[in-house]
Amino acid sequence: MAVRLQHVNIRTSDLQGTIDFYTKVIGLSQGERPDFDFAGAWLYDGMQPAVHLREVTEGSAQAGNTVDHFAFQVDSLDEAVAHLDRLGVRYRGPNYLPGTAVRQCFLQDPNGVIVELQGP
Repeated sequence: MAVRLQHVNIRTSDLQGTIDFYTKVIGLSQGERPDFDFAGAWLYDGMQPAVHLREVTEGSAQAGNTVDHFAFQVDSLDEAVAHLDRLGVRYRGPNYLPGTAVRQCFLQDPNGVIVELQGP
């Protein structure tokens, strides 16, 4: 059975700040979303809705009950880190995964969710 990441859902009390983070910092684009009876957004990686956001009340969207972390593959980690530097976004790394040629760095979204960027 083949599997792949379909999407991640994040609960947030800062919907616009979270949209801004994933579009401006990570490079996703905001796209179509079904007409749910709650506020939110779907953020796309190309044609794939990769990050679903659901707006919740303050206090119910703490990092402990959102998501721990998830990773985005990038074509060039050096370019991604340079982009973070230009935006003034704090991050940890880059570091090599032990025993591999894969590098990674970590940053946090406005909800405290850790986002990993991984690439050569």
